[in-house]
Amino acid sequence: MLLLSLFIYVSSISGVLSFNRPCFVSPRHLPVSSVTSKLSFLHGRDLQRMFLSSDGGSDDDDQQPPTITNIDKAEMTKILSHVDNGTGDKNYVVIDVRGEPEIMMGTGTMSEKVHILPLPQITMMGAFDMDDKSFEAQFNFPKPSAEEDTLVFTCKMGGRSQQAAQLAAMSGYKNIINYTGGADDWFGGEFVYT
Repeated sequence: MLLLSLFIYVSSISGVLSFNRPCFVSPRHLPVSSVTSKLSFLHGRDLQRMFLSSDGGSDDDDQQPPTITNIDKAEMTKILSHVDNGTGDKNYVVIDVRGEPEIMMGTGTMSEKVHILPLPQITMMGAFDMDDKSFEAQFNFPKPSAEEDTLVFTCKMGGRSQQAAQLAAMSGYKNIINYTGGADDWFGGEFVYT
């Protein structure tokens, strides 16, 4: 089953609707397989964030689409404890998707075991679709396994990490976590980046 996702973003400043990728789709002509949330904006109209599916010729109908689990600071603390101590039953790979200058001049990373992979590099280079050798050569850590690893994304406030999680899901990763609080929550407030 080939999954096709339509991502809708609303700018909190201007209220402008934008799409993650250019598309020409009329929502009234699309079959909706499940609705995960509603967004209300612009004159009170309800827009739905839809996940659509189309048959890609595969007989593998029991394959479930990946889910992105949102977590808070308490859950992130547990995950980082497992990562730092090498414990737990899941193989977590924690990825900070902020830019390196933002990390180095601001808060630093949450742990020495957190990998840095800025969102622009994920999108422009198709990071999750690279082969293992190219990924490691480019980003200086082994490419996570789509089947065995649990990806945990973080950023400044949770927006970019959500986008990275969606891109990982589109690339076939099954176990994906988004830390919604980000560095602002982890380090105790907003930081001024100079």
